[in-house]
Amino acid sequence: MSNHLVATKNVEQLLARDYQRTDIQAGVVHLGVGAFHRAHQAVYFDRLLATTEGKNWGIIGVNLRPQDSKGFRQLAEQKGEYILKTMDSEGATEYEHIRSIVDLIDGAETPERVDHIIADSAIQLITSTVTEGGYYLDENRELMKDHAAIKADLAGERHTIYAFLYEGLKRRSQTSNAKITLLCCDNLRHNGKVLESGLMQFLAAKGDTELSQWVQHNVAFPCSMVDRITPKPNPEHGIDVQHRFGINDQMTVMGEDYIQWVIQDHFAGKKPSLDQVGVQFVEDVAPYEEAKIRILNAGHTNVVYQAALKGMTYFDEAMRDAELRQYFEAFIIEDAIPAIGDSIVDLDAYYQIIAQRFSNANIGDTVERICTDGYAKFPIFVYPSLAGCYAIGRTPSKTIQGIAAWFTYFQKARHKAIATPYHEPNVDALSIFTDDEAGIDAFTKDRYLWGNIPVDYPSFTKDLTQAIVAMQAHYA
Repeated sequence: MSNHLVATKNVEQLLARDYQRTDIQAGVVHLGVGAFHRAHQAVYFDRLLATTEGKNWGIIGVNLRPQDSKGFRQLAEQKGEYILKTMDSEGATEYEHIRSIVDLIDGAETPERVDHIIADSAIQLITSTVTEGGYYLDENRELMKDHAAIKADLAGERHTIYAFLYEGLKRRSQTSNAKITLLCCDNLRHNGKVLESGLMQFLAAKGDTELSQWVQHNVAFPCSMVDRITPKPNPEHGIDVQHRFGINDQMTVMGEDYIQWVIQDHFAGKKPSLDQVGVQFVEDVAPYEEAKIRILNAGHTNVVYQAALKGMTYFDEAMRDAELRQYFEAFIIEDAIPAIGDSIVDLDAYYQIIAQRFSNANIGDTVERICTDGYAKFPIFVYPSLAGCYAIGRTPSKTIQGIAAWFTYFQKARHKAIATPYHEPNVDALSIFTDDEAGIDAFTKDRYLWGNIPVDYPSFTKDLTQAIVAMQAHYA
């Protein structure tokens, strides 16, 4: 083991894979080194580094946001090493010493270092987890050029993923000129295409046709589906690691025992042999993506605001509440699965797995965390069930109930009339949705959230209005 995290007891219970960090070369740059990356992609690469073919796939972690610099500095002090704690629904716990992040660069402080490393021909892959709202695209996938962060980046500042990719790829095109793959790992439908669309629009807005042409010929944007429930980091897990192993790890991350990564087999340069360590390379990610987004993500989203209205702290509480468990099952069976239609994924079996995962009381995934960023989540996770049900002649009543709960929740949060605080990056966009007839009408007809549904299916507006009134009465 490295001397950065030194175990002093119970070493046999701590898994450290058999490789020497000094033998590792970085081949991956990851943008947005949050808890999910450290519990997901970094774990797969840690497994890969222990294989014969994996030595050139260490990760260089890059922070993009000044507000994340404090935690990033702590990870840097630990040389990118940390303990992953995995807990299943029966309480069985495993601990792994993850060492795949071999270097860290805070782009918020030294952006030019990010440019330099992206230009390095040894780097073959740029992965990213910047969350759904980090791509600044409207409902038509148009770049939000009037957004303050995008306007600043077009003027030469560094706030979004596009500015960092622009400068880094430009230098790469002018120096090593090596092909590279950009792999989005966020919960976005067709996420590779979304990243490609946003970046190409940014390059067009910069007026850089030369770089645009270079990207078209030298960069690949595969789609991927990532899955692992990863709660917000809790200090109690670091205390557990300290007590159990004598390790002072301020960056302990915890996740459930389920993990999945499906990647479109479309790479511009070298491809990591991640299929050796459990990753699925497929021709088409869409069926896996749709199942996950419409069952897991939409299930989370539709249930969580009702859990908040009931005063629950952890999501697993909702799955033990008879009313919410029944609602979750009805949403999946009556709305989500019929809206998906035929699939190569066994949707009934997948739904049962999700229900079991949601019920894992050992995860401690908070209602507050899942409530975050509803404005970005509903168009991505929930809208497809609306559209899909209406298209086959069904009324998505359970989906509408989940939407009504969100409206009721954020109204209460706005007036501080609920215990669970609401963290909404797009809070200004919700300002027109006032708690009156005009506000409800604007909400039910909002194009960003519901697309053409209010026009194509006028009953949606009436049904959602009635559901909001009923939900507000229920939780008066």
